[in-house]
Amino acid sequence: MTDSKGTQDHEKFINSVKASLNVAKSKTADIRKTDSQLFLANVISPAAATLIASMAAAIGGNNVFSQAAAQAEDGGWRLACILVAIFGFIATISSVFKKQFEDRLTKANQCVGRLLNLDLAITTGSNDWNEAAKEYSEIVKNFPEFIS
Repeated sequence: MTDSKGTQDHEKFINSVKASLNVAKSKTADIRKTDSQLFLANVISPAAATLIASMAAAIGGNNVFSQAAAQAEDGGWRLACILVAIFGFIATISSVFKKQFEDRLTKANQCVGRLLNLDLAITTGSNDWNEAAKEYSEIVKNFPEFIS
């Protein structure tokens, strides 16, 4: 009877590790997706600002944005400056968030890696149950935002 109880406890433990691994993988994928989007914003925004500023300088803001120039005096230049400012602002903000998401992605990858190692150790039987439980406890303590 004790053996059956121990087997049930081991199964619960294994299921907890696998569930935590699945949650951590899902959260890591979401962070990676956001990080990729921020990377694109961080590349495209300054490039667009540079392109607009270069075209306005080379051709003339009123010539680049002739419809805006027809509606207001120096309207093309104003529109060029507004667009450059907006793209510059997006680049600045996205770079701040990009750094934060890079740090979170690093931690999330560490969490997933440790859970994968623990899952492998449990599957292969290379750790005893006490060692595995101690490792799982450390992972939960160090990475609660990726597991729960």
